[in-house]
Amino acid sequence: MDKVPHSTAGPPETAAPDQSFVWQNCWYPAAFLQDLPRDKPTSLSLYDQPLVLFFDSEGRVNCLRNRCPHRAARLSDGQMIEGRLECLYHGWQFGAGGQCLLIPQLYPDKDIPDRAHVRAYPTAIRHEIVWVWAGDPADANEALIPAATHDPAASVYSVTFQMDLPYDQTYLIENVIDVAHIHIAHHGVRGGGQREAAKPLDFHIQHSNASGIRASFRSVGLSRSEEAPALGGAVVEFQAPNLIRFVSKYQDPSLIAGLDLYSIPLGKNKCRLLYRKYSNFTPLTERIKPRWLEHLTQCKILEQDMAVVVGQHEQIERDGAQVRDIWLPLKTSDRLVVEYRKWLDAFGADLPFHRGFATAHNSGPDPDLPKLPVDRHVLHTSICATCGRLHCRLGRAIAVLWAFAAITAVVALAIESQTGRVVLSFGVAAGLLAIAAARRLRARL
Repeated sequence: MDKVPHSTAGPPETAAPDQSFVWQNCWYPAAFLQDLPRDKPTSLSLYDQPLVLFFDSEGRVNCLRNRCPHRAARLSDGQMIEGRLECLYHGWQFGAGGQCLLIPQLYPDKDIPDRAHVRAYPTAIRHEIVWVWAGDPADANEALIPAATHDPAASVYSVTFQMDLPYDQTYLIENVIDVAHIHIAHHGVRGGGQREAAKPLDFHIQHSNASGIRASFRSVGLSRSEEAPALGGAVVEFQAPNLIRFVSKYQDPSLIAGLDLYSIPLGKNKCRLLYRKYSNFTPLTERIKPRWLEHLTQCKILEQDMAVVVGQHEQIERDGAQVRDIWLPLKTSDRLVVEYRKWLDAFGADLPFHRGFATAHNSGPDPDLPKLPVDRHVLHTSICATCGRLHCRLGRAIAVLWAFAAITAVVALAIESQTGRVVLSFGVAAGLLAIAAARRLRARL
């Protein structure tokens, strides 16, 4: 086994900061289309700028600034009226493009003033994701949305998942490109790793420029199961500003598998992860598994990371020192995370806030900034159509089961037949067991 050196990798592949990166001139992934409610507005933020998403009468997704021009109420607190977004406060209604279409308090012969309109942001739907353009609408070129890794016509099975996280997007990206932590932090977790597989890693940075980073890597000294498809290599790619891709390269070129990790910087100390894993050789047992069951596993993995990253984030931001002065990185585990932090040094100056390897901008703790609750229901279930629906159904099922158990118990006490009492008693017991199981599952959502 190679000796593990205690030094950082040099930056020969890192480009000089002679290219520009403008964060507004990008598409940002807001949510998976299937998780976006159609019957009510949805609040969102981008670098702490409040936005609201809603579907109009023609089924198009619209994104507006989340502030009514009348008295600054949040439009996301309103409701949908025939495809129009109505402010909860005074009933002003808005349509596609942010046009104010109705002011109930205005005289019928008066025109709606121009200032009553709300800023709109271009939207697009690609890869089953709703995207929002942050910059000048005239520059909103949908060709800039990251392309699919594989041929869309390829027969792949995919699972999607999204979750909000209580730390800055850059810490999320650092966490997900940190291949070395998987076998330690997620030991024994399905979809995680095994401690004995933690080995030195050999990285090759193929490029690092304003558009992102691309690298290949392999584990040194790791033996793979003979049952697993023969792996030729693996590639990880950071496409600025919000996509991490892992692609497995198999010796059989017909095999396809990978992981797309999109993210959006909701604000300082909060972000959203949109996760998609895909494969064209997924076992049947995985294909028939309910989406919510996969989400329980992903929540557990992210919560394991959350316990570490929240503390890491707080320590670094509170200390205020540069990352290069705090870290003791290794070439055989940290090459890629160092390269990403150096990318922020070179190209992150335009970001509203960032912490690079040797620089920082508008970073540090903010005592007045409320922390995002570290609660699975808030972070995941409330923004997941599948788990949110199951949570509501379990609540109704529990109420029905309580009624069933109570009625069955009363009937059992009222009848004279001993056999009937025994049968009904079993029914009460079964109902109570079902209640306990439903409550336990609901508590995990």
